[in-house]
Amino acid sequence: MKSPGKRTLLVGGGLTAAGLAVALSSTLTAGATPAPAPVPAPAAQVVAAAAPARSAEEPDNTPWGDIIGTGVQSGAGELVFYGVKVDVEQLPETTFGITAGHRSANGKVNAAITTNEFQGSDKSPGFHAVSGGLNGVPSFGYYAGPAAKITAKVNGKAVTAHQAAWSVDPNIVVFWFDSDADPLHLAAFDASGKKLPKGNTDVGHG
Repeated sequence: MKSPGKRTLLVGGGLTAAGLAVALSSTLTAGATPAPAPVPAPAAQVVAAAAPARSAEEPDNTPWGDIIGTGVQSGAGELVFYGVKVDVEQLPETTFGITAGHRSANGKVNAAITTNEFQGSDKSPGFHAVSGGLNGVPSFGYYAGPAAKITAKVNGKAVTAHQAAWSVDPNIVVFWFDSDADPLHLAAFDASGKKLPKGNTDVGHG
């Protein structure tokens, strides 16, 4: 499923106190004590705006582990995938997600989509966090287990996914297709050709 919606929480704001001009006048009469001089108004105080803070439910998109390059180029750069840490109170068994993004020629990586498990353990055997294509990113997800081959039907054709192990945990296999169409009938097989547990093959969008 798609990760929790990306939200930016802005904290703080600029505060400017306007200077106050106080005019006092008094009429002195014979023998009267002059009115005391006015107390200067305090100088205006400026409180700088606080830097934007990230919502606790939003992955910070700092790569966790190695970035997986695909060699697939577009106007946005090379399509890449990488793990990110997830810490959401409502998802106690979800510790990471997979982000798809693009790496420009100067090496800067821009995140496009982050997807993570939303129900149960994020490392239980099977498929997790399958995402349909969006924003120039093809369909992708990850498999927990010794998947040597991942297949699906995409646009009515049987295809084999591209895949790569996550460096933080090689038992997590990131996979992606060449199309942004939903991958149907997902299946995973070990090195001997034995079919592996199905897991969650639902495809998330948005």
